Amino acid sequence: MAIAAARRLLWRGMGTAAAAAATGTDGTLLARLVSEPECRVKATMEEVAASAAQHRDGGFWEPLAAALLRASSPNKAHLVLEWKLEKLLKEEIHDCEPYSTIIRFCAQTRNAALAMRVFECVEVQGIRLNTGIFNALVNTFLSVGDLLSAMTSYETMEGIEGCKPDSTTYDAFISAFSVLGSGHAMITWYIAAKNAGFTPSIQVFESLITGFVRLNMLDDAKMAFEDMISLGVKPSSAILEANLEMLSRKKEVNTVRDFLKRVSDGDWELNKATVERLMRVCLDKGDIDEMEQLFALIQKGTHLSSATQLHQGIIRFYAKADRLADLEDAICRMLDNGAMFMCPEDVEVIICSYFRHKEFDRLDLFLNRIRSFLKLNRSTYDILVAGYRKFDLHERLDSTINDMRQAGFV
Repeated sequence: MAIAAARRLLWRGMGTAAAAAATGTDGTLLARLVSEPECRVKATMEEVAASAAQHRDGGFWEPLAAALLRASSPNKAHLVLEWKLEKLLKEEIHDCEPYSTIIRFCAQTRNAALAMRVFECVEVQGIRLNTGIFNALVNTFLSVGDLLSAMTSYETMEGIEGCKPDSTTYDAFISAFSVLGSGHAMITWYIAAKNAGFTPSIQVFESLITGFVRLNMLDDAKMAFEDMISLGVKPSSAILEANLEMLSRKKEVNTVRDFLKRVSDGDWELNKATVERLMRVCLDKGDIDEMEQLFALIQKGTHLSSATQLHQGIIRFYAKADRLADLEDAICRMLDNGAMFMCPEDVEVIICSYFRHKEFDRLDLFLNRIRSFLKLNRSTYDILVAGYRKFDLHERLDSTINDMRQAGFV
């Protein structure tokens, strides 16, 4: 079972060529390492590297290490990294990149000790350091929460030519402090990045904005969002949700309307969760104009499930407000667009609205239209029976009871 699972993980996580390189000609290297005791990992790697022609370039270890991590074998992944380091030193490789790659894996495995050992080996070998290897080291220290060592590495970078901090360096600190929930540190590193002339990535803007909102630092969240927009960066779904949360907490006037205008102007895409939240806000406020604005925006995209939810939200709003003409327009619009009623409660509030207005003929038209695709349930029939009895509509009452009998409810 373990061997089969390991094979599936490997092939699912990489391309065919990479998988073939990682597993060998018979497709068993990962499975072998998963089943082997840890004391045999390095020996197995050496055997395969020496015996198979396609492994002689040494590149097969990277997808293999990643596959071992996915197979929940971090100790064996560490051993693969150690094997690669020993091989680089034995072959006297003086290119910094393969050492940097090992350290980047150390960030994933949270093995700061091995990362530092690799870095020290590079220094001892006299290999020319660069920004990439320092960034890998900084990321590893941040992954284990060693802020002092990460800061020391950063300060060391500033003093070495060819190793100056770049946008990746600042991004790493901002993202780490977002996870740690340190708002002041996020601001400090964000300002430092801007002063150094670097623009944060979309992922870092997401860390900034969602982090500030979690900490209730709403003015800082707004500042970061406005900076992002001014730079022409298109917000992610997580950023839009955080921005909506920020606006809701700040209780600004026309919150939804302004938000929707920006979404429309920027041609941003809303996910289902954000649409549902906007709909709830509109319903709670009783603002049908904003609901219609949201619906018009959704219709431009491909959010079919969201459009159906909005249709029904608008219908519920008009039904509860007893705006029968608007209600019928909303029903026709939904049905004409191919959307259907999702729950009996929506049908029942419509029926109640017709009864309150004593519009029995229009109720008949509505029922006739939905019967072709919607089977009424017991509670819906009970409402119809109660309404027809109340208004002494005996013919309709008898017909409804007969329909109930045929449906098995009597």
